[in-house]
Amino acid sequence: MLKAVGIISEYNPFHNGHLYHIKKAKALTHADICVVLMSGNWVQRGQPAILDKWDRTQMALDNGADLVLELPFQFAVQPVDIFAKYSVNILGSLNCTWLSFGSENPNLNFYELSKILVNDHKLFQDYNHTYSSLIKTAFLNKTGVMIDSPNDTLGLNYATYNNELNNSMKLVPIKRKDSNHSDTELSFDSISSASSIRKNIKQFQKIAPFVPQKTFDLLKNHQCINWNVFWDYLKYKILTSSLDDLKNIYQMNEGLEHRFKKYIYESNDFEHFLNKLKTKRYTYARLRRLCVYTLLNFKRSDFFKSQQYVRILGFNGLGRSYLRQEKKHVNMEVISKPNKKLLSNELLFDYRAGNVYSIASEKYEDLYRIPLIF
Repeated sequence: MLKAVGIISEYNPFHNGHLYHIKKAKALTHADICVVLMSGNWVQRGQPAILDKWDRTQMALDNGADLVLELPFQFAVQPVDIFAKYSVNILGSLNCTWLSFGSENPNLNFYELSKILVNDHKLFQDYNHTYSSLIKTAFLNKTGVMIDSPNDTLGLNYATYNNELNNSMKLVPIKRKDSNHSDTELSFDSISSASSIRKNIKQFQKIAPFVPQKTFDLLKNHQCINWNVFWDYLKYKILTSSLDDLKNIYQMNEGLEHRFKKYIYESNDFEHFLNKLKTKRYTYARLRRLCVYTLLNFKRSDFFKSQQYVRILGFNGLGRSYLRQEKKHVNMEVISKPNKKLLSNELLFDYRAGNVYSIASEKYEDLYRIPLIF
């Protein structure tokens, strides 16, 4: 029986820190294969991926992943708790033995901490702070432990939803090396954050030491995509939508539709628009996600109609063997070759997200696409 370690990722783009993580996870667990669950063309903080999901799948398979799956759009572009819940559900459905994640403080007992409930409703009515900062404060008040780094926050949420699985995975936190998640400047070692690599993406020789060679070749030979490509389309969508239409967009709460309407007229580009929208209540990530939902016309009702499934993006020989071993036990639909029926139902939102992304990538993202085989 093959045993798998699961990793939840974005690989935006794949860099040396990700390579270290895969190698370390395999070494610590002695897993036979590495299953990667990866966000598609739009990532958790409301940004278009710098390269599409097929190029990033290739990066992963080139560097130690054996099976790459797609986290559906409707679960990928979400706050950390929803992102974690559905990611864990999918890896759990494939019977991964271990779940490994990067951590700033891997000695934290994520299993025990995840059992602690935080429900200070009075604290959450403070509109001068973001919801995420209020959660951190409530957790500190309850436990005496401050979870304020991105990967530890993710790890805590992974642990919480892992506890709900019938067959929970063993947690394997791995210490992040050298560079912090949010660092925007390249480090002096061989590992630097994805944020810093994206910031310096046009200076190819500067990023070369921080990414595997095949990643470097892909970055060098492809257009790297950002929000600027989609600004005019977002602006058109907001200008031609009524307030009622905007109000029905997923997560368009607390009168934000009025701010969207007001500031779209005053903004020259996407960053200007975000800065106009920003208040103490909302993080930039929250507002970017809302812009993605608006661009794709993703409504409140759409999220509640969303289905969970396993979408295969690529695999090698070991990954194929693991799929054969586990396919009959998976409690979700396994999709490898999209057809028109799937694209109109289960894959509807991935298909829509891919079609909009194709404005920049200029290629089919879902239609006629089958998994990469290595």
